[in-house]
Parts: sequence; C-alpha cells; structure tokens
Amino acid sequence: MDGLLLATASTRGTLIRIFNTMDGTRLQEVRRGVDRAEIYGIALSRNVQWLAVSSDKATVHIFSLRVRVGGEDSSSCLSPAQGPALLEHNSSSSLDGLISPSTSANPGSSLSFMRGVLPRYFSSEWSFAQFHLPEDAQYIAAFSSQNTVIIVGVNGR
Repeated sequence: MDGLLLATASTRGTLIRIFNTMDGTRLQEVRRGVDRAEIYGIALSRNVQWLAVSSDKATVHIFSLRVRVGGEDSSSCLSPAQGPALLEHNSSSSLDGLISPSTSANPGSSLSFMRGVLPRYFSSEWSFAQFHLPEDAQYIAAFSSQNTVIIVGVNGR
C-alpha cells in the first residue's frame, strides 16, 4: 500500500484527513481534538487499518480507518508485493475497492444525529484509543507487527 494514501493535518492540528494519492479524493476525516496542537508525526499501519497521530499535547491518538484491503478481514496484512496486484484487481485509478462500506470503529458525538443543525464538530470521528504520555518530551509513533504501536520520545537532555 506504499504511496497510495496520504494523511495530512489541518493547520490547527485538530483534523486529520486521509487522501487517495491516485486521484486526490478525500477518503476519511478524523478529529484529534479541539485545542490547537503541533503535530509531530502521522503514521499509517502497514495493513492500513490504523492511523497514529502524535502532538505537542503529550498524547498519541489511534484512529480506525475505513480503508480495507480488497474485501479481506481487517486482520490481514499485505506484503509489499501483494498491494499493487490487489489494487490493479480492484481499480486502476482509485481505491474505491479498498474502502469498507461499513462505519468505522471511531466513536462519534452522541449529538451526531443532529449534524444538519449543529456544527461539523458534532459529526466528527474521534480517536479509537489514546496514549497519555509524560509532558517533558516530544513523541512520534509508528506501527510494528500486527497490533503493536511503538512510541519513541526525546526530551532534548
């Protein structure tokens, strides 16, 4: 899946957007929080099931992504050689075949049913899990083997 997805943060660091690099379409938008934050790192898991975001708030947020590998269950992990073959099988110009029609596991606001009346904030997808870390360091997160998050911090001393 290398190079097929791009995750970006808003200038305020509150929204993270995932894009299809082949045609530029936005696939998903998730909310890290409401306070302005400097984003230190964004990482996608190898099987594109999870997204990790670290910031100056001494937290690492984990989001569940709706992008799935060609109809297989979310526990499967592709080798680099399998990714392009599956993509060509599904579509040569988009990731439509990789997007799960089911809703994500990220929690939403309990007021999301009023999304037509209330601001977009209330219909946001929030993080699936959070790691709260000591505040005296800057952290980045990465994914290792399946269901493993690696968090590395440096405090400049």
